Amino acid sequence: MRKLTLLAAALLILCACEKMPLNNNTQSGDVLATVAGEPITKTDFETEASSLDDSFQKYLGTDIGRENFLNYLINEKLIIKAAKDSGLEKDPKYIKEIKDIEDQQKRSLAKAKEYSLSRLMAQKLYDDGTIAVSEEEIKAYHDKYPYQIYLMEIVLQDAKEAADVTRAIRNAKTKQTFQDAVKRFSKDPVSKKNKGELPPFIPGEYLPQIEVAAANTPAYQVQGFIKTPRGFHIIMKTGEEKLSYNKAKDRIKEILERQKMDAYLNSLKGKYGVEVTNNESK
Repeated sequence: MRKLTLLAAALLILCACEKMPLNNNTQSGDVLATVAGEPITKTDFETEASSLDDSFQKYLGTDIGRENFLNYLINEKLIIKAAKDSGLEKDPKYIKEIKDIEDQQKRSLAKAKEYSLSRLMAQKLYDDGTIAVSEEEIKAYHDKYPYQIYLMEIVLQDAKEAADVTRAIRNAKTKQTFQDAVKRFSKDPVSKKNKGELPPFIPGEYLPQIEVAAANTPAYQVQGFIKTPRGFHIIMKTGEEKLSYNKAKDRIKEILERQKMDAYLNSLKGKYGVEVTNNESK
């Protein structure tokens, strides 16, 4: 949306008090006004008006509003003409400001091109079947994993601390006891906020290391610690729930699509080569 500067807003207010007479010969044509030989056309007017925010649109729906906005455009052109005549286009501040704007536009355009390419490539991968998922694949996955897991976790960043905490809460057998431990020990803000409870997940939706441990752990038994890219996890499974095919199919489709995309990306790493020289995640 076009935003009026303080000066522009002041000029627009001024227009309400000091209206510039319009040339009656141009009102009926496409040219609404001429400033220093440069026309302001109906198209110019409508383009500028359409980009104003909503608070100005009702005002522009009135005769006085449209007349005042035209006067604002006239005043704006007068200021720009005066600025050019004064040599401001050669001012270092102006040159730097324009260069910064151009650089930002170049970066924005480059990102827009990359986004368009990645979006179109993803669609191509769907269309050619690379990451497409069939109904048979979804049903086979549901036959293997017809349930979701409920889990609680404590996340720490130090292996020694994780070992100490695991020993300290080894005998915890209830959600409340584990929640108290989350509040006391967990260093992960998200885990702490949710009292350690994760959203229920179908195998394939969470971290694979955690999923394997959870699948092989009885309910309400502390298991830990498990290392993942997020840190060191101490977990307690609180239950499992069977899911019907209809409830699970959309989630399973996303799991399988992600797995196929991961496999495709791994193939690209082999094709093009990837070398991480400075891992900022460590």
